[in-house]
Amino acid sequence: MAYVITQTCCNDASCVAVCPVNCIHPTPEEREFASTEMLHIDPQACIDCGACADACPVEAI
Repeated sequence: MAYVITQTCCNDASCVAVCPVNCIHPTPEEREFASTEMLHIDPQACIDCGACADACPVEAI
């Protein structure tokens, strides 16, 4: 099971900081971060660890 981010994403990047495989994009370092409404998880890279879900302040994952 891969995790997904829903439309309730607040785009604060809490999940990005805890992802051990850097599968959440765009990151604050990527140019697209400034204009994106929500982040996404690359299902090919996700290892289903759940760290992002635990870190999400709005339960969007």
